[in-house]
Amino acid sequence: MLNSEKEGFFRAELTGMPVYSTRVMHIKKENAVCITGHREKSIVPYNNDPANLDITLFAVKAMLNGYLSATFKKGYTTIISGLAEGIDLWAAKIAICQKRYENERHLIGVMPYRRHFHGFSEENRKLLQEVERYADFLVSTCDNPDMVYGKKATASTDPQIYRKRNYYMVDNCSVVIAFYNEDNPRSGTGQTIRYAKQQDKHILCFNSEDIYELIERTDGDKMAICEAMKKLDLDLPKAD
Repeated sequence: MLNSEKEGFFRAELTGMPVYSTRVMHIKKENAVCITGHREKSIVPYNNDPANLDITLFAVKAMLNGYLSATFKKGYTTIISGLAEGIDLWAAKIAICQKRYENERHLIGVMPYRRHFHGFSEENRKLLQEVERYADFLVSTCDNPDMVYGKKATASTDPQIYRKRNYYMVDNCSVVIAFYNEDNPRSGTGQTIRYAKQQDKHILCFNSEDIYELIERTDGDKMAICEAMKKLDLDLPKAD
């Protein structure tokens, strides 16, 4: 199902886990789902009220879990996460939990570059450490462990470094799950969705309005939100 050479070309800075080059990694894309979505700081709470931030984030994670569980039932067993703060890491955490009772669930974390986490909060650094330890494989789309993002191309900076990660994920999946608000088309999520459309991928997209509707439909009851997402049925063909 997943094939790679034994030696990674560098080790993750946080955990020392091996990180493989895309050149030596093969993903069976017919069974793979990639994740894209906004970071936590971009999520607007229900009714634009900071007091509703907790239930809003809970509903986003519950809906993400619902989409991942529904695609798994259709035979899409591999999750590809770009390891960014927000949706990417939340999806990876869900995959780790599912791996505990679903032997066929696999998680691949894709780094845009080795030091991509340097701007993360302490909480998200800890979450990334957990993901790195329990992912089936870590991959980097940048072969140079000293390269970082920069607005201009130099010997040590690459302005396309995130685009390369995003395109790699799309190229190696059949389905894209996205949490995306169209009022932010220049975001990395918008870029990923546009490329996925060009590549004729199945795109499953939910947005803030879907989250607010879920909160209203369940009166903001967390148990009711979870139960509603268990019943989620997607218009998606079964994986090959």
